Amino acid sequence: MRTRAFHAGLLAVVAALFAALLTSPTPASAAENKTAAAGESTAVSAVTAVSGNAAAAGQGVAPIQERPPRPGAPKLKVKKAHRGPALARLCSGHPAEYGNWVNADPNTNSITKAQLRDCQSVTTCSGDICSITYDAGWTIRLFGKCSPTDCDWGWTAGRLRLSNGQIPGQYNQGFAKRYVWAAMSQYRPGQLWVAVRTDFTDPNRADYETQNWFVRQ
Repeated sequence: MRTRAFHAGLLAVVAALFAALLTSPTPASAAENKTAAAGESTAVSAVTAVSGNAAAAGQGVAPIQERPPRPGAPKLKVKKAHRGPALARLCSGHPAEYGNWVNADPNTNSITKAQLRDCQSVTTCSGDICSITYDAGWTIRLFGKCSPTDCDWGWTAGRLRLSNGQIPGQYNQGFAKRYVWAAMSQYRPGQLWVAVRTDFTDPNRADYETQNWFVRQ
């Protein structure tokens, strides 16, 4: 009887240990739980790495460089803005690009107005997993020349400033994708420079680029 009782007790202990092993987290699960518990700080770091790499290439499109007004024109000593996909920050004050702008050429047939806003959320997705970086991105709103009123392109999704100092944006208008870059002009004091590359869906239409300069409204 004692032998049977001992064996029954031993089997109960083994069963309990086996159940504990089944319910305990594996090393991978523990790492995932740790990441989840870390909260937004971990998400921000992940977004920074992914967004930075994508932004540097302009989502596969190389950024445009500002065209000088004449060959050999000297560049201005522009105060360096906060560059690159750094960690989220509290918003206090605004960089020079912030605000509402109108084309320096009142007779332009291109972009007539530009609006830029900082301290925006940036959402980055890798597969089915998305993360948000708060208070770090930019959005751009452009108006194209139309009649009788200008065409409102709407606001771009939040994007981080590139490492070269430019603010990127993108529109998908169905018939074309528009890649946008904005920054304070390197040649024209106090003016905003905006470049747009138009990539038509129709392969028979020639893609093109425009550069415009704006004064504060």
